[in-house]
Amino acid sequence: MPTTEEARKLPTVLVVDDEPPLRTLMRLVLEEEGFHVLTAENGRDALRVSGSHPGEIDLLVSDVMMPGMDGPTLAEELLQEDPNLPVLFVTGSSDRLMMHNNERFPYIEKPFNSGNLVLTVRKMLNRRH
Repeated sequence: MPTTEEARKLPTVLVVDDEPPLRTLMRLVLEEEGFHVLTAENGRDALRVSGSHPGEIDLLVSDVMMPGMDGPTLAEELLQEDPNLPVLFVTGSSDRLMMHNNERFPYIEKPFNSGNLVLTVRKMLNRRH
């Protein structure tokens, strides 16, 4: 776990998913690759986490369908604060059609492998900086 000072230098990824095992897996994979990872269990929790984080969030990785506030609504909220925030959605079979009709945000489909997640995250962060 990085110190607070070290974490400020790492790209910060906010991972939002209502499935604890998947959220934990994404956090572990991304931390292993050198990212500072914040997690939230749904959109409302993500807004709280984002609001209390003192630094910049470099990338949002969010499930599409979650109770309370879905991923697209969360993305729109966070994009009001940072219009250049990259957003990557993680989708299950039930929301693929919605994502195919929305070319604004890239997505990866569940199940995915950790290498694909890391590669996609790196590409998106490289475009931001």
